[in-house]
Amino acid sequence: MAISRRDFLKVMSATGGALGLGSSEAFAKAKAVVVEDPRASYPNSSFVENMYRREFAYTYGKKEEHGTAYHCVNCQGNCAWDVWVQNGIVTRENQAANYPQINPKIPDANPRGCNKGVQHSQIMYEKDRILYPMKRVGERGEGKWKRISWDEAITEIATRIYETLLTKGPAGNYIHVGAGMLTEARAASGKRLGTLLGAVRPYIASYVGDMFPGVSLVYGEGNIGFSYDFVYTTNVQIWWGMDPNKTRIPDAHWVWEGKYNGGKVIVITPDFNATAKGADLWVPVRAGYDGFLAMSIINEIIQQKLYKPNFIKVFTDLPFLVRLDNKKLLRLSDIDTNDPMFDKEVFHVMEEKAHGKEFEANAVFLAYNLKNGKFTIMPGSEGNPVKTLRLKDLGWDIDPALEGVYEVKLKDGSKVKVTPVFELVKAEAAKFPAEKTFKLTNVHPKIVQQLARDIALPKVAFISMGFTIGKYFNGMLAQRAIASITPLCGRLGPYGGFNTENEWSISGLAKISGFAGKYKERFASGFVSEFVLGNMMQDFDKLYEEDTFKEVMGMSKEEYKKKVNEMLSKSEGDKGIGHGKSYWNDVETFLLFADARFRRNKGTSYKKAFLEKAKFIAYVDFRMSDFANYADILLPAKSHYEVWDLRTNPGYHRFANLAHPPTNLKPVGEAKSEWEICTMIVEK
Repeated sequence: MAISRRDFLKVMSATGGALGLGSSEAFAKAKAVVVEDPRASYPNSSFVENMYRREFAYTYGKKEEHGTAYHCVNCQGNCAWDVWVQNGIVTRENQAANYPQINPKIPDANPRGCNKGVQHSQIMYEKDRILYPMKRVGERGEGKWKRISWDEAITEIATRIYETLLTKGPAGNYIHVGAGMLTEARAASGKRLGTLLGAVRPYIASYVGDMFPGVSLVYGEGNIGFSYDFVYTTNVQIWWGMDPNKTRIPDAHWVWEGKYNGGKVIVITPDFNATAKGADLWVPVRAGYDGFLAMSIINEIIQQKLYKPNFIKVFTDLPFLVRLDNKKLLRLSDIDTNDPMFDKEVFHVMEEKAHGKEFEANAVFLAYNLKNGKFTIMPGSEGNPVKTLRLKDLGWDIDPALEGVYEVKLKDGSKVKVTPVFELVKAEAAKFPAEKTFKLTNVHPKIVQQLARDIALPKVAFISMGFTIGKYFNGMLAQRAIASITPLCGRLGPYGGFNTENEWSISGLAKISGFAGKYKERFASGFVSEFVLGNMMQDFDKLYEEDTFKEVMGMSKEEYKKKVNEMLSKSEGDKGIGHGKSYWNDVETFLLFADARFRRNKGTSYKKAFLEKAKFIAYVDFRMSDFANYADILLPAKSHYEVWDLRTNPGYHRFANLAHPPTNLKPVGEAKSEWEICTMIVEK
């Protein structure tokens, strides 16, 4: 609608006059209008409603023909879906929403699922679906194929594997189930075949970088934490390097339900992400400086005495004594046990409780007992056969010192000074005061103080750390620093703690892939294998300038490469016991399932080097991919809605899911399940 200049000026004059009346008249609120039936003002919508009803009725099909599934394409959600079918064709998937409530005081897990999951009913019928076994007839990557029979395909694969066994040995075969199939039952097929043949298989989390090595240094295990329903019960949530609104869509409702329940939501990320927009506090740490921020928080906790001494004496290694001459933990094997300063009484009591089991003196650690002024062995040490953490029990009463410097007599008669681990942590943290780290982290000292109190003071608080932190330079050290915060504050169990990726499984399920321990898997380091298989040292040479590298690392590029090669030489083949086994020298025959590795590893040098080393590639998947285009043999697998399967982990929720295909589902091409394919190879 056009408006004249005259009419526009009239409107503006009226508006100006209204504003001149004063706030009471100009901004007077109109009375609320009561609407009895909101549908009355809308036109007749029965046509549209009936259209959707007819569509729903058709796609729904018959309830008794429905299947169930989840989507394991590198997704940790493990969400339950109903699969609808009509005339043998999958029409759509629908969130099952049938999770039972665990606790009436906590919201249930329903419905679970996201917009990425609802595409699979379409993907399984797309034009890139692999329908038949095919053999490459052109150059690798050229896209020229010919259709062959299943028997021809299996015969060629089995022959190649067998010939490699004869010429290279078991380590010449590389049989791997990739991140496109993260399940226990279905993925066990390829793993079981590889274990049976002694083939190499890499660790998935290692080559994609979704690992927590720094957390392992603190807790002894990297994958730790809780199911997400726990979030609802907490007073303070800290999401460090995470964006659960985007990456944990099925679980994110607990974050905001927890906030409605009175919890405080804190997000520590460089970017203002989808979770930060609803948080109570967003801390914009500078990318790559998370470790500095964590150390400044630790320093604040220690300086303000916000830590829980009674907790850390029982549940951490902070009371353990460290030799100041070599910075190693003081062990029972180091000291003169006849010295009056050694607490023989406690040692003899524990000997009695060990019931004849021997002490591993090299793995029994000591503390300085403030109760009697003596050096005493600590219960709970790895080498102590008395498996308890109690500091006070029948026969002993230990109050380990957290601070101070002491002198202990060694077996050779010499004396060395020792101090508790806590003293060293305190001294190291003191190098990172918030006023100093502010210039690096972009986090103000007052925010550091607030974070320290938010972690230490509430009844229940946790830090949840994402995969991103470990992918920065020195990410392991940053992970270690962040993971060290919560133990200082007594965060464990119902009081919160640290969360990465909790895992659980049904007992015995892992035995399917490993023959219940009868055969040993030839497990390779994912990262190191990929690095060497792809000749990625070439990328190192291209990407790093000599002067900059030397300034940062304190050595030349050649010196660095020499050190790397020295470490790699310790891990070659089966000789690498104790150093990890990478198996990059012998592998030449590849049987891969759901592993689009050229998508996750986009380095051009990797692609070229890998294809040069791979004399034969057989690839199993339900659709084409960049990597599939370079295979020698392609085998059509069934998609997620066409197979039986079972999945438990990871532990974001508490439920296992069983997948079964819809009744009377029409086959797509000549696709077979992975179990069928592996069985055919073994039989051949």
